[in-house]
Amino acid sequence: MMNRSVNRCGLLLAQVLVISTCWISISRPVSGADYFLTIGGGYDRSGNQASLEANVVFFQQVLAERHRGPLRHDIYFADGHDPAADLQILAEKPAKDQAPSKTPATDLLASVHRRNGQVNVTYRNHQVTGISGPLDPALIRADLDKLAKTAQAGDRLIVYVTAHGSEGEENDPFNTTIDCWNERKITAREFTGWLNKLPSKVPVVMVMAQCYCGGFANTIFQDLDQDKGLAPHLRVGFFAQQHDLPAAGCRPDIEHDEEFSSYFWGALAGRSRNGVPIKDCDVDGNGSVSFAEAYAYAVTAGETVDIPLRTSEVALRAFSRLKAAESKDAAGTKENKTAEQNESAQDTKAVPAGHEISKERPALSTMSGTLQSFVDRGRPVSGRIVIQLSKTLGFQLQDDVKVVTAAYDGLRRGGRGRGRRQGSGRRDLIKEITEKWPELGDARKWEKSPLLKLDNQEKLLAELKQLPSWKSFEERLKQRENASQESEKRELREVKFRRLINALETIVLEKNLPQFATPEIVARYQQILALEESFLSPGERRN
Repeated sequence: MMNRSVNRCGLLLAQVLVISTCWISISRPVSGADYFLTIGGGYDRSGNQASLEANVVFFQQVLAERHRGPLRHDIYFADGHDPAADLQILAEKPAKDQAPSKTPATDLLASVHRRNGQVNVTYRNHQVTGISGPLDPALIRADLDKLAKTAQAGDRLIVYVTAHGSEGEENDPFNTTIDCWNERKITAREFTGWLNKLPSKVPVVMVMAQCYCGGFANTIFQDLDQDKGLAPHLRVGFFAQQHDLPAAGCRPDIEHDEEFSSYFWGALAGRSRNGVPIKDCDVDGNGSVSFAEAYAYAVTAGETVDIPLRTSEVALRAFSRLKAAESKDAAGTKENKTAEQNESAQDTKAVPAGHEISKERPALSTMSGTLQSFVDRGRPVSGRIVIQLSKTLGFQLQDDVKVVTAAYDGLRRGGRGRGRRQGSGRRDLIKEITEKWPELGDARKWEKSPLLKLDNQEKLLAELKQLPSWKSFEERLKQRENASQESEKRELREVKFRRLINALETIVLEKNLPQFATPEIVARYQQILALEESFLSPGERRN
C-alpha cells in the first residue's frame, strides 16, 4: 500500500497529467468539425406532440445563430418524409353553441388515456425541415457507423434527444430506452455500443430530455456497468431526469416551454424557445456560456418535476462517497442512497480491480457548515445552483445546511401526515376498460379500434359509463381539478429541495474523490469536467 507522501505525489502527478490530457482532448484544432445528431419525435402519432417538433426547430435556430465553424446536422424525426399527418397539436376549442361532438366515446377515452385530460387535439404533418429520415433505430445506427469511419481527432459528436423513453427492466434499471417510431426502441446499452465504434479521440456530448433518460448517463461506464469501470471513450451528458422517473415536457401545445432542453438550449441562445430573454447564465464571467453553465440554468430555472443530472455527478456517486450518517437526511432518491451503501463497503469497491489507493486519508469533507461554505468549496457551476435554489426556497446563504435538510424532512413528513394524494381512479377505470375491450385499454393503439366507428359511439359511451369505476373517476377528476394547483406547488417545492441537496452532495463528493479514487479515475473525472465546461461553438473562449 502507498504511504501518505507517495499518495500525495501521485495525485500531484495526476493533476499535471490531467492538465495536458484535457488540453489535448478538449482544445480542438480549428479544422475540427462538429457532428450533431438529433433524435426526436414520438413512437406513433398519438405520442408525437407538437412540443417535440418545436424543440427540434428551436435547436436548429440555436445552431444557426450560435455555432461557428464546420458542422453536419443529421435529424431523425417521427415518420420522416412521410406526408401523413403524424403530429399531435391542439385543436380549436368548440364554441359553446356548437353542435355536440359526434365522437363522445372517443372523447371520453381520450380524457382517460391522456393524463392531463386534454381532448381537443388534432393532427397535421410535422414541419421539421432538413431531416435525414424517420425516427428509426436502424438509420441512427447506420449514421453512427458512417461517422465512426469518417470522424477524426479534433471532431466532436453532440447528440440531442427530444423524444419519449421507457424504464429499464427491474434487473437492469439503467438500461432505459429511447422510444422510436412504430414502437421500436434504442436501449442505453445498445446506444453505448454504437458510440464505442467512434474513434477514441472523438468526444461525445449528450443532451437528453426523454423520460427515464438518466439511464444513459451510465454510458460513461463499460457496458453500462460501473463495476466494470469507466469506458475508454470520453463522453458526457446532461439529462432531464433520473433513470427511474418520467420527465416533463411532451405537450400538444407550444405556448408552454417548461422543459429541460428548452431551458438548456435557451441559456445558450439567450432566449427561451418562445422568445423570452434569458440573462446572467455566464457563471464565470468569461464572455461565453458553457454546456455546464446552461445545465446550471436548467436546474435552477426549471419549473418542472424533473431532477436533472450530469455525467460528472454520476461519476462522483460511483467513485466517491459521503458519510452514511450525513447522507441519510437527503436519501430521497436511489442515487442518494448509494453514498450510504458505499460507507459500509470495502474501500476498493469504488475503483476497478487491481488499483490500490491509500487508506491513510485526511478528514473527509462533510455535509456540514453554512450554505455559503458550500459555495466557497464548490466549482462555480455547483455554487450557482446552490445560490439560486437556496434563494428560491427561501434560505439565506448564512443558514446552516442542517436548516435545509430539516426543512426538507419536514416537508416530506407533512406530506405523509396528510396521506398520499388521492388517486384519480384512472388506473382502475383503464383496467376495467382493458378487461372488457383489450384494444381500447392499449394507450398507444386505442384510437385505431373499430369499436370507435361513428355508428357505435353512443352505444359505446353508454357502456363506458356503466363501468363500476366510472362514477368515482368522474368525481375524483372534479376534486383533483380543485386541488391540483396546491398539489403541484408542493410537488415542485419538494423537487427543488432534491435538486439543491443533490448539488450540496456533489460539492462534498468532489472534495472527497481523491481520497477514494485512483489517480487515473481522478484524471478522467477532470476530463469529464473539462468537456462539460466546453462550448457549443469551437470558437468560443475557454477558461
